[in-house]
Formats: sequence, C-alpha cells, structure tokens
Amino acid sequence: MNGCVLDAWKLAQDLSGEEKTRALVNTVIYTSILKGFAWTQDMKMVMVVYDQMRAEGAQPNTITYNTILNAFAQSGAMDRVPALLEDMKSASPPVDLDIVTYSTIVKGFCNSGNLDRAMAILQDMLSSSDLKFKPDEVLYNSLLDGCAKQQRPDDALKLLDDMKKSGVKPSNYTLSMIVKLMGRCRRVNKAFTLIEEISQEYKLKVNIQVYTCLAQACFNNKMATKAVSLYDQIIEEGLLPDEMTYTVFVKGCLQAGLVDQAVKLAKCAHGIGLSAKAAKATPPGIAERCLGELLHAVGGPQAKALQAELGECKVQPAKGKGKGGKGKFQR
Repeated sequence: MNGCVLDAWKLAQDLSGEEKTRALVNTVIYTSILKGFAWTQDMKMVMVVYDQMRAEGAQPNTITYNTILNAFAQSGAMDRVPALLEDMKSASPPVDLDIVTYSTIVKGFCNSGNLDRAMAILQDMLSSSDLKFKPDEVLYNSLLDGCAKQQRPDDALKLLDDMKKSGVKPSNYTLSMIVKLMGRCRRVNKAFTLIEEISQEYKLKVNIQVYTCLAQACFNNKMATKAVSLYDQIIEEGLLPDEMTYTVFVKGCLQAGLVDQAVKLAKCAHGIGLSAKAAKATPPGIAERCLGELLHAVGGPQAKALQAELGECKVQPAKGKGKGGKGKFQR
C-alpha cells in the first residue's frame, strides 16, 4: 500500500527461506504481493511471483488469477490470457472463473483495441445456459467504453438493448459514455433522446457529469444555442454545476463567439446571479486557464472590471494545478 512492493517480496522470500516461518507465506501473502506488482505494471515480477508461488505449493485462487489477469489488462499483455486460463482449468482442484474474471478480460481486450474479441466473450456469456455468469453493469460499461474509443455507435446501441434484455440497469456512468460516443459520431440529438428514455424508464436522476458531457458534445458539434439552453435545464432540475461544468460552458461559448453569454456564466460560476438554492453553496469558479481566455476575449477596461468583480468572490479551494480558488487573482 505504500509502494514498497520489493521490500514485501524480499520479506516473503526471507520467511519462506526459514523452515519455521515458511508456512506463513500463503496464498493471501502471495496475492497481496501480486497486487503490488500489478499496480506498478511490472509484468516480469508478476510472473516471477506467480511461478514461485506455484513452485512453493501455494495454491492460487480466483482472486489470485483475477489479479494477474488485471495486470495483463493494464499492461496490454492480453496474449498471455489463454495460458493463464488453462492454468486455472488444470489446477487441482480447478479454479472457477467468476464475473470479475470475465469483466477483467473484457476490459483488457477493450483497452487493447480488440473490441470484437471482447464482444465475442459477451455473446458466449449470453448464450451460455449457466446463469451464474450473467454480465453485469461493469462488464457492459467496459464494452461501451470500447465502443466510444472506436466510435462504433451502432454496437453501443445494441449493447444498451442487451442490457435491457438482461435486466441490467444503466447508471449515470453508462449515460456519460453513451453521450461522449454520440457526440463524437455527430449524433447529439440521439444522445438527448437516449438520456430522456433511459432516465424515464429506469427512474434515473441524471447527474451533473452526464449534463457536462452533453454540453461538451453540443459545443463540439457547433450546437452552442442548444448547449446554453441545457444550462437552464440543469438549474431548473436543481443540480449544482461544478467547476468542470462551468468551464465547459464558458469555454464553449467563447469558441462560439458568445462572449456576453460566457461572461454571464462565469459570473454564475463565481456566485453572481445564482438562484437562492445555488447561492447557499460555495460557488466552484472556473479553471484558471479558461478564466484567462475569457478576460482576453473581453479585453480592455471591461476585462479589468470583470477581473476585479470576480476576484471579490469566494470560491471553492483549488483542487489541482491550474485550477483557481480563492486568491487566484493574486500575483
């Protein structure tokens, strides 16, 4: 947990080298060390630990194998998967695959760009008579993410149908990926339709992250007017835009030449002109770089006046480099 995986590995070797402590180095210990090397994507050490584990007679379990599979998925070593699955089958007793196993393999193939292979795994699961391995939301989201990366909207829509048939409820995370994909494929209106249909069917309250993705999709497809109207809808639904949301809106308006609208939204981001409910919360502000672009677009004395006005506002503390909180106008 503290990044000292090699130290943990040396300790385990020291313990296994002594007869009186050898039994302490069990499956749990080996799996913990495997997780450490998997986290650092050190595939060489993952395989070293796995080989020694088996040589010492410590039986890998499902968690062990899922940890190694996750390391394969993270490092793009999906060519190693078949051999590891064979080890699971040939173990005595055989080690069962679970839904995490399938989800990890699917995610790995999606990350490596082999979406068709990942989709084939889903079809095998759906056609299997063993309902023990029904696909869940995590698995479907991995596939939808793969569709988004490869811009395959029709496959994504089919996956949504499969989710419905399988009784898997989409989440806001699911919606975010769908919106991003439809935006990239210039099907923004379809994104609006899907959000309305899914939120109504599953009684799902759309969150601010989904609306932020939708606004970004609108701006990217030169639909600035629709994006601006979306802001009004967000406020009407009682949602509180965060710094990312306001940054997307302000930057999008600037790119569309709507400077006055960008100024208005920037003021809202700093608590000026907010509704009574929103005013009770500390305003989030906008990203510092976006603010600089806004001041440059406004220019002249008006920019100085705007900077002074916003500088008097108390906003949420900065969350990271390049983001401004209170005092971001100080030099």
